[in-house]
Amino acid sequence: MDNLNISFAPDKSAEEKGRINAVEDYLSLLTERIKFCFNGIDESIAQKSDGEEEKQLIYSTIADEVGQFTNTDRNCEVFNDYENNVASAYYSHAEGYMTTANAPYSHAEGSNTVASNLSCHAEGSGTTASGNCSHAENTGCIASGSNSHAEGYHTIARGEHSHASGSHTIAGMEVFALGRYNKKAEDVALVVGNGWGNDSHEYRSDALTLDYSGNLHISGKLTADGGVGYVLPSATADTLGGVMIGDNINVSDSGTISVNLSAYLKADEISDWAKAESKPVYTAEEVGAAEKNHTHNMSDITDIPEWTKTENKPAYTASEVGAATAADITAAVNAVEIGGRNLLYDSTGNIKNGWSGTTVINVGGGISGNSLAISRTGYSGNARYFGISKRHFLTDFNVGTSYTLSAWIKVRSDVGLDASGYVMARFRSADDKKLYALSLTVGVDTVKDKWLYYEKTWTINDSDIAKLECVALALDKNGMIEACNIKLEKGTKATDWSPAVEENTERIASLEARVAALEAMAVSGGEV
Repeated sequence: MDNLNISFAPDKSAEEKGRINAVEDYLSLLTERIKFCFNGIDESIAQKSDGEEEKQLIYSTIADEVGQFTNTDRNCEVFNDYENNVASAYYSHAEGYMTTANAPYSHAEGSNTVASNLSCHAEGSGTTASGNCSHAENTGCIASGSNSHAEGYHTIARGEHSHASGSHTIAGMEVFALGRYNKKAEDVALVVGNGWGNDSHEYRSDALTLDYSGNLHISGKLTADGGVGYVLPSATADTLGGVMIGDNINVSDSGTISVNLSAYLKADEISDWAKAESKPVYTAEEVGAAEKNHTHNMSDITDIPEWTKTENKPAYTASEVGAATAADITAAVNAVEIGGRNLLYDSTGNIKNGWSGTTVINVGGGISGNSLAISRTGYSGNARYFGISKRHFLTDFNVGTSYTLSAWIKVRSDVGLDASGYVMARFRSADDKKLYALSLTVGVDTVKDKWLYYEKTWTINDSDIAKLECVALALDKNGMIEACNIKLEKGTKATDWSPAVEENTERIASLEARVAALEAMAVSGGEV
């Protein structure tokens, strides 16, 4: 059948005509297949005016390519997996394996995807588009906000008009989130996450945030290949409205920002006499100014309070003049919490008991005593750390309690530091679902092979915090750091390092035991 011409009766319903038109359009793409299917069909059948027999033959022949209607009244259509795919709403479309499109005009494709709201689209594997006109793609992504878009790996676009990409990012209303494990998900226009996590826990942080007021926050160092100078475009007073502008902004290597400012007046705001080459000269009296070297007697000055002129001036209390009282000073001093007691057992590795992971003990390598070291040369994608587990003496985890972590830290130059290193105290909730890290952080730009002192204070503000998980040394990527004289103490003021009281107690007990043994030997006549 080289010349195939199919026509249908014009008196069919609009819905049926639409289906017929769709089939006829598809026939143009499958010309050879249609010719094969109709080879041998009686010409008298092909010329019937109602076209019903032709239509049924076409439907049965190309069903695999066109799909199947699950509800002809709603025009729901499924492809591929006719048993497990679900299309149940008006003009919904499901294809692939175990896909569900149960909202009007929704589209689900791939495997185990769900499109559950008006005009939404879910594709990839395990994705869900539940927001109005939302789009979820790739792996495990959720687009639950209206007009939202989630892509990448297990991202969530939960706010209206939001976009989440990368890995495990979360985007609130009108937020663009990218990177990994971002912390800020609301009240910003853009956030770049640099956190980390796994199946059991996560640590969220941000490398960059930009809010809708134009405020930009960068957690690391800002550098430029062309140098440290940043020049604003040139402008005149007429273009800027006569405001003070910065011609040049410079950022030094130490982070100091300097701005050169210039003030302009619009041309129409300058008086004609000021523009003339020969400007008029006025005396001080003519302009109401004081003459040069002009002086006054005290009697010439008016509106001076009488008490200032008396020899015996009245006395006022600190509260009357708004100054700090003795009670205020006492309260401020009392607010400073000084601990002193080291809450960590074996904080320098001298005892070599309780530290887990790969450790290097350098005798005499620290400011005093030993130091602990952590290194890595084969970055595998997860942070590496070791630390003391349950080797601490904390009992008070009430909201408002403050702790201060301090240590001497050295970055080794023989193993290049690719990212940040840390000495951290990891606090957790009783159910291990919340994590807070009190971290002393060294960066890639830290001076190498030099001991530097760090301290940081954290005040508990979450009633769910119930335990100190560990104190650890950690590396984000490759590098090597050493730490010594680590101290965790209660209070807001760091004090000089000292070992835990329990360590001295153990040493004394050991010495007493040895003395007792020696005394027993002497009494019995044994050799000492």
